[in-house]
Order: sequence, then structure tokens, then C-alpha cells
Amino acid sequence: MKHKYNIPDLLGAVTGYKGVPYSRGFFSMRPDKKFVGDDFMPGASAIFRQEFVKGTRLYKQDALGQWYFMPVFVKHPSLPEGEMELPHAVISVTGSKSIVETPLVGRKGSVKELVSVNDYKISLAAFISSGDGSYPADSIIRMQELFEINETVEVVSALTDLILGGGQAVITDIGYPSTPGVEDGQAVTIECVTDQDFELDII
Repeated sequence: MKHKYNIPDLLGAVTGYKGVPYSRGFFSMRPDKKFVGDDFMPGASAIFRQEFVKGTRLYKQDALGQWYFMPVFVKHPSLPEGEMELPHAVISVTGSKSIVETPLVGRKGSVKELVSVNDYKISLAAFISSGDGSYPADSIIRMQELFEINETVEVVSALTDLILGGGQAVITDIGYPSTPGVEDGQAVTIECVTDQDFELDII
């Protein structure tokens, strides 16, 4: 038996915010020749072009042919086909700085001696569904295998490409929030921290 549920509402309960409904009708409201990218299929109308940001897709069709905004992929050589798409993903990136401050005696304020950018935090929420009414056990196993990769993975999305210039990260946490009333789907949350390559000079 198939169950009906609203994925944005379910993810909204997990992440605290809800995405705006998105449909292919969005494309028809865009002025012709006001966007960049290549035709994603031969002979496609100009209003159905695929946009890219630094080579990463902004739009993608799901298995049912519905358009959605900003797909998210995780890449690693151990994954089937080298990558995994996080279905119906919501992504956010948070940055912070470490600042060494020295108070000034007899004056207001402080001297900022050292300022450095910390690792960025990437938060992901996705919703796994089977599509046939069964519990998505196989997809959850694949998601757990992704978490157990004890190496750097690559998070690919337009947002990480713009902010980070790439998404090399280490997965630190994974969660499977309860989804009451849903038998053929499971929400999942993933926390990552960016991982940058450094060159060590020995003198």
C-alpha cells in the first residue's frame, strides 16, 4: 500500500524550515535568453535549458520527472558509480572565525592579533523513499555505508562550489529522525566539516 505525504513538510519538521514548492512551471516564467547553460536534451526549447554554476547543475529531474532545485551529491571511489545522490536534499553551510583578542588598558575595545577562518560546517537533510510502498531498507544501508567511510568525501552542490570552491569534507554525524505515519520513507540528517589540504614545510 502506498502512502501519501508531503516531503517538504517532513523535512521542515526535521530542519526547522521548509523549501518553497518547485515545479517545472517555474521555467516558463523565465525570460528567454536570460540564463546560461547548455540544452540538456537535443532540440529542447530555450525555456527548458539547464543552468550551471561553476559546472554544477542548479536543476535536476527526479525519477518521476519532476524538477527540483539544487541537487546534492556525495562522491567517493567506494560508492557505486563513484557517487550517491541525496534525494530531496536541503543543504546549509556555516562558517566561523577564531580571533585572538587582547584587551587594551584604559581604552575601549581590543586588539585583534590573529584571525583565522575555521572549518566550515555543512548540514544536510534528505528524505529516502522506496517508491513502491516498502520500507527503504537498501537505501538506508547505503546511507550507513556512506557514513562509515573514514576518509574525505566530496559534497557536490552549487552552494558548496560557490562558497568553498569545492566540497571536500569529513562526515562527522548522521541521524535518522522519526517520521511518524510514514512507512515507506525515512528522513536522514548528515553533518560534515570541510577538510582542506595543507603543505607542511620542514625546515
